[in-house]
Amino acid sequence: MLDKLVKKQKLIIYIVAIAFILSIGAGGIFGGEKILQSFGGNYIGKVNGTKISPQQYNLKIQEIKQRYEAQGQRVDESYMPYIQNTAWEELINDILWQQQIKKHRIKITEAEIKNAIENEIPQELLQNEYLQTNGVFDKKKYFQALNNSPEFKFQMYEYMKTYLPRKKLQQKIMSEAGITLDSLKQEFIKDNDKVYGKAIWFSYHKADSVYVSDAEIKKYYEEHKDTEFKKGPASRIKFIIIPIQPSERDYNEVKVEIDDIYRMVNAENFPIIAEQYSEDEGSAKQGGSLGIFGRGQMVPEFETVAFSLKPGEISKPFKTDFGWHIVKCDSLGTDQIKASHILLKVNTSDETKRELYEKAKQARKLIAKKGIDTAAKELKLEVVTSDWLPHDQEQMPGIGQHGGLHQFMVKKKPGKVSDVFQLNYQGKPSYLVAQVVENRKFYYEDFSTKKLQIKYDLEKQKKIAQVKTKAEEFIKRVPKDRYFDVAAAEEWDIVELNGHKKGSRLPAPVNATLEEFDKAALALNTGEYSNLVTTKEGPFIIYAERREKPNIQEFTKAKQEEIRKRLEEAAFNRWWQQVRKEAKIIDNRYKYGYY
Repeated sequence: MLDKLVKKQKLIIYIVAIAFILSIGAGGIFGGEKILQSFGGNYIGKVNGTKISPQQYNLKIQEIKQRYEAQGQRVDESYMPYIQNTAWEELINDILWQQQIKKHRIKITEAEIKNAIENEIPQELLQNEYLQTNGVFDKKKYFQALNNSPEFKFQMYEYMKTYLPRKKLQQKIMSEAGITLDSLKQEFIKDNDKVYGKAIWFSYHKADSVYVSDAEIKKYYEEHKDTEFKKGPASRIKFIIIPIQPSERDYNEVKVEIDDIYRMVNAENFPIIAEQYSEDEGSAKQGGSLGIFGRGQMVPEFETVAFSLKPGEISKPFKTDFGWHIVKCDSLGTDQIKASHILLKVNTSDETKRELYEKAKQARKLIAKKGIDTAAKELKLEVVTSDWLPHDQEQMPGIGQHGGLHQFMVKKKPGKVSDVFQLNYQGKPSYLVAQVVENRKFYYEDFSTKKLQIKYDLEKQKKIAQVKTKAEEFIKRVPKDRYFDVAAAEEWDIVELNGHKKGSRLPAPVNATLEEFDKAALALNTGEYSNLVTTKEGPFIIYAERREKPNIQEFTKAKQEEIRKRLEEAAFNRWWQQVRKEAKIIDNRYKYGYY
């Protein structure tokens, strides 16, 4: 039993952190004090001055990779950017935890660790089949595992050494949340003040067409410029992209292999050869079969070859962005084909990467000398002009997340040229060189980019005004007891209210939280109809079939503790998000070839 348990410890110790801290979304729990150890002068990033070394980052990447693999997740090259970003986020959270533990002077003793190991057993271990007898957790087996496995005991010690300070810190923050008996009572009232019934929504989607002129749109933009469209600080950049993709030389090297396969393959042995050699793992397991597909479902080069074949015919090797293919037509219809293929992927060689990097460096020099527009024209490269890129958003619209590029555009003046950055641009690894166009403390969102949204909003307002008139006419001509029958016949939307309370989101098709609706609904008694209720989503009539009002006798100690726990956890989450928001994070991963 013990051997089986020890074999599962890596998986257990990876997921055991969920037991407490992770359940409230505050980040990874492993790492602890080790994260603050020094690894020399080089660093890949900083969090409030605390350095993250390349060694730490790589260790965290390997830890997360092993974690996913232990859970049965296949981690290939395409998955690594996700793994790297997860590692980065966990390292940042680890450091922030440790900094806050130090700031709040949280201490734990060896006795507390020993007691926690014995009595605060993580839920994942309580449910581990090797620690159960007849389906119930057996503490004797747990202590036996601790005593007989030094590795398991050490892992539990390290886990508790990290878990306990975080638990103490969380308890401290929650105790300082200022939650009073009055706030508990208000939350209880909110939770138990409910209406059951239904509402008629006079949906603006069912209004007649309306017209909004360009002059109206422009007028709205100018009148609301400072309140709605003023943003900042932000930058605009222009950049060129050089995709990191295989060269003709890389394709030619793989061509030798695909030609060898082509010489040995025939209609009979195609499934065997595909299973043995094809690098398309999904279809290779099926003897290369891609199943049935129609025109427009494959890349053009592949489709052209596939649909040119007769049943049983095999194509010569041809290339696409995925690599070299050999296709066999299994059967052919008018607009559909059943086909199989053999794929050999073509990877970008190190030599090609070096050549592309040198090309990017030369482009950078030319941009610095002549400007990006002139340089790109000479190099026959496309120039991309970004939208405004807010300084407070690491995720740059249209580009993605890149620490080096973000720091460059925040700090540099117009005209400055960036280093050569490597990133994933539109899903493909690429080199990027940028030049700052504008760098402002504030800016106005471009009218051209907001025009359609303004037009939609103005149309919505006109449609709501239109259906409001119809709703008012509806109230005048329809008796209350026939509201819902007539509304259904006239195809207005009927919204079911199943325990609706303050702050509830109205279900489809409304899909909105509406303060005016809540106020009107909760003012009703059983059997009452509301007047016409005007909201930002249009007018409603509400019927309270049944009202449930708070019974203060149910505001027991147990209920108070339940509400307190929820409010304290929400307060802790707000605190943690603020800690993260205020953190000064420097991301230099790009200097070490990441992205």
